[in-house]
Amino acid sequence: MRFAYTWGMREPRGPGQTLFRFVRYWSRRWTGAGQAVDAERGRDVMVVEAVQAWRDRGGATVNDVADELGIDQSGASRFVAQAVQRGYLRKVASPRDGRQRRLAVTAAGADLVEAAHEWQETVFAELTADWSRSEVIQFHHLMERLIRPR
Repeated sequence: MRFAYTWGMREPRGPGQTLFRFVRYWSRRWTGAGQAVDAERGRDVMVVEAVQAWRDRGGATVNDVADELGIDQSGASRFVAQAVQRGYLRKVASPRDGRQRRLAVTAAGADLVEAAHEWQETVFAELTADWSRSEVIQFHHLMERLIRPR
């Protein structure tokens, strides 16, 4: 199905194109409250969140982080090494096999993610400040629906 509506845009865009334009636009910047996003800090947050997703399974491996983030193992390895060096993650022995190393979130990593989540909520509130409560709830619901595993 092709879409030709524009919602005030200068060129025709379908919803798929709008979605990817949205992702590209917001993944590169946020200058609200006079602050630009630090890309390295953002990567650290993503890596720590990926490890947190595996905490109930005895911690994550680098391959688990790669799968969680949708990147290759070598990229995940670099990101993990950086997060370990900065004190957000630590390597621990696997509960099943002491020769294997798993990743665990440190207190500093948990604090990093908590601060990031607070910042994300503030950014969203600023972006939707002139929206009605029902618009915010609907948009939130639709975003959740888009990312829900199928």
